[in-house]
Amino acid sequence: MSSTVLKPGGLRLAAGALGLVLTGSAVASDAKKVAYGRHLSGECSACHRVDGTDNGIPSITGWEPEDFVHTLAFYRNGERNNPAMVSVAQSLDDDQMKALAAYYGSLPKAARSKKK
Repeated sequence: MSSTVLKPGGLRLAAGALGLVLTGSAVASDAKKVAYGRHLSGECSACHRVDGTDNGIPSITGWEPEDFVHTLAFYRNGERNNPAMVSVAQSLDDDQMKALAAYYGSLPKAARSKKK
């Protein structure tokens, strides 16, 4: 019967390699979610500009994904009332909301404009 002996640092190396594999798959998953969100974003971008400009309709770029999903849920559940947003939010399932949140969260946050 043979036994395996780990050299000093061997366990750390193995754990680090496993971490890279797991992180790599998480990054790939996140990239797919962002790509799916970009695909879904056409309806949003018709009103909310991707460059972050606020022309009377608030910017949604750079939002924390959790805040983004919660805001859409408020519209979907009727806790916020804007006919266009209610319609959009009610047409999305949870995975689509998360994908949109990942995409818009990956974009640079809009710079605040100075009031004149």
